[in-house]
Amino acid sequence: MTPNLCIAISAPTLRALFDFQSEHDQEADPADLADRAIRDWLHYQRELAKPAGQRGYFWKKLFLPDGTRLRVSNHMTTRYAAVVGDDLVYESMTISPNRFAQMTLGSARNAWEVVYVQMPGQREWKLALRLRYALEADERRAANRPATPPSAVAPPPAAPRALPIATLHAPQLRPDCEERRKACRRAEDLLLD
Repeated sequence: MTPNLCIAISAPTLRALFDFQSEHDQEADPADLADRAIRDWLHYQRELAKPAGQRGYFWKKLFLPDGTRLRVSNHMTTRYAAVVGDDLVYESMTISPNRFAQMTLGSARNAWEVVYVQMPGQREWKLALRLRYALEADERRAANRPATPPSAVAPPPAAPRALPIATLHAPQLRPDCEERRKACRRAEDLLLD
């Protein structure tokens, strides 16, 4: 049995859940209804995240389209799994990539580091970890991309004026703070001649 966790739900949402349950004469436990609602919401979000009309399997954020093959090798054998529809299938069982790695290697391993992926229509096999890093790099580039078009880029700022060297090395204080350093030092901190 899986352990249950408590999640805060707003009072209006909980009230609407109880009202719906009483209107439809359902004798289900409110916790079961909330669990089912969250699972339905997750399924809906995964369907929205998929490319339009395409089936496949989500391994965390990495989308493996229908027809993708996975491979795990050790010194004795090589095993294969495939994405069929929305499931990852190995020996007629629906499993996760982590479970696939555990079953084929016989020990607990990080699946990202041992599973190789062959996308449909491609010949080369790529390590899943490299695909994950490439996806994360694409997301970072998209997040850091400027919102304005390149033609509307502002001119570079004027060069800063030269400051005296003493000012460059002096600690900068906020105007609302006073310096808290003490002029005296401990004997252990002094260099002896």
